Amino acid sequence: MANFRYKAMTETGAIVRGRLDADSQGAAIRQLRAKGHFPLSAAPEGDGTLAQKIAAALPGRRGVSSRVLAIATQELAELLDAGLELDRSLGVLIGLKTLIPLKEALVAARQRVRDGAVLADALARDFPKFYVGMVRAGELGGALAPALRRLAGYLARTQAIRDSIVSALIYPAILSATAGLSVFIILAFVLPEFKPLFAQAGAALPLPSRMVMAFGDFVRDSWWLGLILLAAVWFGAREALRDPARRRRVDAAMLRLPVLGSLLCAIEVERFNRILGTLLSNGVELPAALELAKEVLGNTALRAAVGETARSLREGEGFARRLAAHTVFRDATLDLVQIGEETGKLDEMLIRQADLDEQRIKHTIDRLLALLVPALTILLGLVVAGLIGSMLIAILSVNDLALQ
Repeated sequence: MANFRYKAMTETGAIVRGRLDADSQGAAIRQLRAKGHFPLSAAPEGDGTLAQKIAAALPGRRGVSSRVLAIATQELAELLDAGLELDRSLGVLIGLKTLIPLKEALVAARQRVRDGAVLADALARDFPKFYVGMVRAGELGGALAPALRRLAGYLARTQAIRDSIVSALIYPAILSATAGLSVFIILAFVLPEFKPLFAQAGAALPLPSRMVMAFGDFVRDSWWLGLILLAAVWFGAREALRDPARRRRVDAAMLRLPVLGSLLCAIEVERFNRILGTLLSNGVELPAALELAKEVLGNTALRAAVGETARSLREGEGFARRLAAHTVFRDATLDLVQIGEETGKLDEMLIRQADLDEQRIKHTIDRLLALLVPALTILLGLVVAGLIGSMLIAILSVNDLALQ
């Protein structure tokens, strides 16, 4: 027997958390269902070794590409449409060579399905929250295959946007690397050659020149200390953000950032609208659908706002009015939500708004990428010019001392 921490939704749409004893994750899920709960997650307490936790904290963890995920999703939809059972369909996916990056996750998901878990619960540990949420929406409405086809199309569009971003970032990346290498050479190798010339000036050197010389010494002699400091800051920030209240304040501040905050908010709201509309179209009641849809939101401030909205709905207040109380939703979105409530087509309006937001996000990203290259060129030019200028000022000051 092992202890499992679980999160589940009751029949009234309330979220409950707790611990229970079970032989396996599947047994824990069956216990929750026997109580009339809808399981959202069930994981062993203390799951993961120290090495795994350190690896999880490292930046740049590799994830499965949207392209591979889209192929797997489309194939699964086709297999289910052909009448194959879920267990057998997953077995077919495991044997496909094109899905080798997903093989381990699919094997684990198939085992959880055999233990009694529904597909969404089986995928929850290894797949993105948004993906799991869309699968759950399809399962709740008894339309898993259509939901998977819509999800595959969305992933394909997302991958196309990501590919265009990567292509647009190639030149800025080369420019940044070249400029960074130039700055490092200037600081670590060029500036030391001028030290004998500057030694006779001593404290008479201008402040900018002394600062650049000191920074050059640090880069050359103590670069390893800088790496240690960066690592300490990274791990310290991750640990600090484990506190829910502090994380919520940071996430709220992120939404207030100029340009980037609006983009991050638009991405989150687009996903939320899409999954909420899918849940509603599959017959899930609005309060329960809100509780499920908020789980795909990575920003805890937005998640808290949606949670408050769900609680208000259970008290009888209107959806559009409660959303308007939180200033994260655009007026156009609120207008469509209100129209959807009045016409009884809220699900259609939300999905339509998600499609519109997806196009708007793509255009915003394209404009930002177009501005990135000139902005980066100017910034790096100013850095190099500042270094060279500080050296020239120092040389001129030495010459002035020699003429006195």
